[in-house]
Amino acid sequence: MLLVLRIVVGLLVIAHGLVHLLYLAADTPEFSFDRSWLPRAARRPVGLVLVALTVLGFAFLGLAVWGVPGLAPAWPQIAAAASLASALLIVLFWTTRLIVGVAIDAALLLAAVTRPEWADALIGAEG
Repeated sequence: MLLVLRIVVGLLVIAHGLVHLLYLAADTPEFSFDRSWLPRAARRPVGLVLVALTVLGFAFLGLAVWGVPGLAPAWPQIAAAASLASALLIVLFWTTRLIVGVAIDAALLLAAVTRPEWADALIGAEG
């Protein structure tokens, strides 16, 4: 049962990261670099860097959940970095429909900071 849970959680984490690729799609008004308080010239470069960091971060977190050696023990740092990159991206290019993403990032950040026993047991990173 633990293996199935790891697979599902890993897939959900990776999917959360991949959703950020919608910033690169043309017909997704909720995910747009056009809406930001950043200077117009900085919007796309900053957005692209944050999208790349977020997608890579959550891909690494998914691999950590699956127990990849070297990544599993570092899951709190990976989760914190990926969640912060995602949250910054969402805040810089805000629309209220993205509140669910902020909630997911907050929950992952909370788990990374508090490091509950169940999370370490799930990931296999006890100790």
